[in-house]
Amino acid sequence: MQKVELLYLSQEDIMGLGIGWEEIIHRVELALIEQADKTIENPPKRGIHSRENAFIHEMPVYLKQMDACGIKWVSGYPDNREKGLPQILGLQIMNCPDTGVPLCIMDCRWITGVRTAAVTAVTVRHCAKADSRGIAIIGAGVQGKMHLRAIKHVMPSLEVCRVYDISPQAAKVYADTLGKELNMEVLPCSSVEEAVREVDIIFTATQKVSRPFIPTDALKPGMLGGGLEAGRAWPKELLHGADKVITDDLGQTSQYATTGAFEGGLPEFYGELGEIVKGKPGRENDEERILAFNIGIACEDISLGQYIYERARDKGAGIMLPLMEKEF
Repeated sequence: MQKVELLYLSQEDIMGLGIGWEEIIHRVELALIEQADKTIENPPKRGIHSRENAFIHEMPVYLKQMDACGIKWVSGYPDNREKGLPQILGLQIMNCPDTGVPLCIMDCRWITGVRTAAVTAVTVRHCAKADSRGIAIIGAGVQGKMHLRAIKHVMPSLEVCRVYDISPQAAKVYADTLGKELNMEVLPCSSVEEAVREVDIIFTATQKVSRPFIPTDALKPGMLGGGLEAGRAWPKELLHGADKVITDDLGQTSQYATTGAFEGGLPEFYGELGEIVKGKPGRENDEERILAFNIGIACEDISLGQYIYERARDKGAGIMLPLMEKEF
């Protein structure tokens, strides 16, 4: 029997590869195109829940055009911040599509952070007004930061970000840090209502919430809105009154409607993001009000993971670990 080894990549190994936003966004777009072409085997994520308001999800996928397969095993535990741990943690395994042999095991926290923001950046590229100047970010955590970075990359015309967080200190640190980093005006706000005034884009980067908190008059003509909490932050007047509502995977998103997401029931979806990447019209005029709720699908993670694995292998990054050496 052949000796079997696999590559281990820590978070720092991955970050040390120097992968930029354009590369990340490109890998996400490739995954979305395959999803639209139906050339993926991507079952809806399943989860276990060892504590209230927490989850561990399994996310397997095979991308046929890319010939890449693997699984993400990711947890979300909001109370971790009180224990000095990240809320999102997990691993990703890349497998050989010919043999099933595990090729690489890698941290998936950074992958989750950047690919989630990259999906939103793709949405902004196709569905926001081309000359958008202002954005509101609700939630100053990891995803709030990643989203502003990714969105600014595809929408360099952005000049002002208005940020709100339940922690005023978190909003201040966010403003101080990202304002300098992105060379834009970042203003901490004292309320959601203040944050969403006079902007072109609203994005909610929060944990699961119990009730909507976006004002019913917040989405003006020409605006793009969206969030990570399956529409829970958005009132039914907006969910069912927007001109277009899109998502990354209709099947998976529909499942969330059975667990309390989407006030007033599942909205009528215009289409999937992959279809728009392939050419279906996104924004068609400057008056449309568009909402986007991308749930996050495994093909996005594994597409990026395949790129990371190949880049690390070529650069000699990471540590080779023995898995098995002889028959038993």
